[in-house]
Amino acid sequence: MSTPLPHLRNQNVIPVDCRGSFPEHLFGLQAAELPPAIVGWMQGLNPYYQRDGITIFRGDCKKLLPLIPPFFFDLVLTDPPYGINYKTEQKSAGRGGRDYKRVRGDDRHFDPSHLLVYERLILWGANYYAHMLPRSTRWIVWDKREGRGQNCQSDCELAWLKGLPGVTTRTFYHKWNGACRASERHEQRLHPTQKPVALMRWCIELFKGTRTIMDPYMGVGGTLVAAKQLGLTAIGIEFDEQYCRAAANRVEATSRLLN
Repeated sequence: MSTPLPHLRNQNVIPVDCRGSFPEHLFGLQAAELPPAIVGWMQGLNPYYQRDGITIFRGDCKKLLPLIPPFFFDLVLTDPPYGINYKTEQKSAGRGGRDYKRVRGDDRHFDPSHLLVYERLILWGANYYAHMLPRSTRWIVWDKREGRGQNCQSDCELAWLKGLPGVTTRTFYHKWNGACRASERHEQRLHPTQKPVALMRWCIELFKGTRTIMDPYMGVGGTLVAAKQLGLTAIGIEFDEQYCRAAANRVEATSRLLN
C-alpha cells in the first residue's frame, strides 16, 4: 500500500453517498431514458465519485475510454504526460516548492492516437509530441509570465486544438510562477503539472455550446472544477487514487461555494 503524499494526507474523506450506480444522473439522464445497449456496458463502470453532473473514474483511460462512446462529449480537454521524464522532486533539486510523485507514463513517449477520435479536442503539452499529431495551425499559447521576466522554467505552455473554427492561435495571459500566481494564491498546489482552473475555464469557453466535457488525464481535477463553475457536465479519469481524492474534494469545495 502506497504512503499518502503529505499534502494530501489530511484531505477530507469523500462522502460515501457520492458513489452511485453509473449511469444514473449522467448528462442529466436516468437509466430508463438511455438505450438498453448503452446501459448494459455502462453499468460495468463504477465511479470513484459522482454528484450533480461531475463523475470521476479511477483507472487507466486507455482501458476506460473505449467503454464510453465519443459522441457523449462536446469537448475533450486534457493535460496528458508529455513523455519528457519530468523531474518532479523540486525541493530536493533546490528549485523551491516540494517534492511530488513522478507523473505516471511520463518516462516513455506519449502516443495521443487514442484521443484523436474526438471531434473537439485540446491537448496541453502537445509541442512535446507534435510529431505524433496531424499537422495543425490551431494552437493555444498560455503566457505564464504575462510578458515579465524569465527564469529556468518555461515562459509559456502550448496546447494543440482540433475542432475550433476561425482563428489559428489564441493566447491566454495568466501569471503562474511558484507563489506568484494570478489565481488560487492561497490554495496548496497538489500536482507537479497542475494548471490553473482559470485556464481550463477559458479553454472550455472557446468552444461555444459545450455542455459535456471529458478529461482522461484528470490529475487533481482542474477541468472538472471549471466545468462545475460553468454548470456543465464532466467526466474525469485518473489512475492515482490520491489525485482522484484531491479532485473530488476540490469539486465538493466548489459546490459549497456555489451554493
